Amino acid sequence: MPKSLLYIISVLILSNVYCYNLIAQNNLHKNTTQVPFEVYKTTDDTLSIHDIIKSDSLFQSSNYFTDKTRPKDIYWIKIDLNKELEMLKTDSLWFLKSSNYAHASMFCVENNILIEKKFGLFDGSEKINSISHINRIPLKYSSLIKNRFIYLKIRRLRFSDRVVNWKFHYALQTINHSAQSYYLKKNITISIRKYIFTGICLVMFILTLAFFITSGNFEFLFYSLYILWLFIYLNGPLLIANNIIFDSYSIIVHWFFQIAQVLINLCYVYFVSFYLATKKDYPTLNRIIKCIIYTLVIIIIIDSFFLYFKYFEAAIYIMNIQRLIMTLFGIGGMIYLLLTAKNRLAYFIVAGSFLFMIGTLGFFFTKKCDYMIAGATLEIIIFALGLAYKIHQEHKEKLLFEKESFINNCKALRAQINPHFIFNSLGSIQHLIVFEKKEAALKYLSKFSHLMRNLLENSIETNIVLSDEINLLHQYLELEALRFDASFEYTIHVTDTLNPDVEEVPMLIIQPFVENAILYGLLNKKGEDKKLNICFRKEKNHIICEVDDNGIGRSAAKNINSSYKKPIKSRGLELTEKRLQQFHKSEEKNIKIIDKIDNYGTSIGTKVVIKIQTE
Repeated sequence: MPKSLLYIISVLILSNVYCYNLIAQNNLHKNTTQVPFEVYKTTDDTLSIHDIIKSDSLFQSSNYFTDKTRPKDIYWIKIDLNKELEMLKTDSLWFLKSSNYAHASMFCVENNILIEKKFGLFDGSEKINSISHINRIPLKYSSLIKNRFIYLKIRRLRFSDRVVNWKFHYALQTINHSAQSYYLKKNITISIRKYIFTGICLVMFILTLAFFITSGNFEFLFYSLYILWLFIYLNGPLLIANNIIFDSYSIIVHWFFQIAQVLINLCYVYFVSFYLATKKDYPTLNRIIKCIIYTLVIIIIIDSFFLYFKYFEAAIYIMNIQRLIMTLFGIGGMIYLLLTAKNRLAYFIVAGSFLFMIGTLGFFFTKKCDYMIAGATLEIIIFALGLAYKIHQEHKEKLLFEKESFINNCKALRAQINPHFIFNSLGSIQHLIVFEKKEAALKYLSKFSHLMRNLLENSIETNIVLSDEINLLHQYLELEALRFDASFEYTIHVTDTLNPDVEEVPMLIIQPFVENAILYGLLNKKGEDKKLNICFRKEKNHIICEVDDNGIGRSAAKNINSSYKKPIKSRGLELTEKRLQQFHKSEEKNIKIIDKIDNYGTSIGTKVVIKIQTE
């Protein structure tokens, strides 16, 4: 199916769903009636409904109560349905609708007896099975007190609000069913948002926890815990509605979600501390974070104490202090990081924190959780990008360190080869002087000094172009030929497929093999037919160098006590092999020694094949 057709179908479906919900919502509001009410505020919990009915004169308009509610206050609500009596007589069953309260009771008449129907969250009279739970209390015309009133007893414990914002509606049983149907469809859209948020949290929690397990970086641990507690707090109604963790609301559940708020902030500040490495890069911010951590731990303890002893007003107060502290810390921290940011990591923290703070403020002023979920989702995405950026930066730094370490190791190994080569050359000069070949010694010394100058000029670089390496080999071979009275011949050949002025190789990487070929293979051979051939060619992503001599071979060289053999173990080949191993990215062998034999099994020399990786 073409993408354009899928897009059109999706738009039509979404449009129909939107229109249906809009019509249902309009019908719902048209068929639900808001009713007036009066309020009597008291702190005396011993008053009975009979006492309240006798004290009608104490009730006042809801507009009179402008202060915020307090947990210790008890609000008696008198709903006057006098103007709705004719409507109420038209059906046998109605429903009174209100928002959620910690403790709430409705007093009405049944069988000529005043009864109490509890519908508060903490009363456990009804399980919450909807994420958009709205109280629906059954109501009959015959249930009215004095044929016109309903009395409610309400206490706000979880938070403070204003009585003037309270609203009560009533609706028919049939309208209630359509309202339930409407809320069911509305819940679908709410559920979709919450489940999308749940999916994001789940994926990021698993990924970051896995990164912590594999890397051991604590910013991943605290970020995963931050996501977990954010998910629990924002999806509280979803968890209860689906009977996940909790199956009803209670004091313990209320305490759990209160503590979840603090744990969100606690994990957040720990995450910031490790993510930004505040101890090293932001010492002032690190000290503030330590104070925040101690404060949050104390708040958890105090809030638990207050809720255990049901000091709800103190619990609300301490949570408001916590919100104020975190708001000030968030604003101050963002300004501080903007002014003192040492890298881009700080900007990820600022951007994510700003969006989350906007969402939190939207939730605080409107009581709509969608704002906080949107802010939290954007923050999670930005922080995830920040962690990915940090991983990328750390990977780049690791590669840089590995490269520097590789270069330093190569320099260290080359520094060991250079003294080895110098020692052998000085030995050769000493040999010429001992045998009173002064002219040859002076000539050798001149060439040796020229070679040393070239070595020093190239000592800064780890690698040199192949043409310079070949030039150094020429100078070295001239020295050896001079030292041994031109007793051997040599050639250096480069194939046409190889550009020696472009390709790079480690400096003096071939010299130890050439030295061995001369000292052990050629000089121990009798006669004048002593040849050394050096060939360079390109083969895929390798430079292949072949050092081929027609000497006596390795087996015969081991059994000869030559005056040219060193009494100490030569380290040239060993060091060169280590250099090649560091230079190669694969574990493939890069040195191959071939013992050449004729048809009769007699040794006719040695060939060494060296592979040098170029890419």
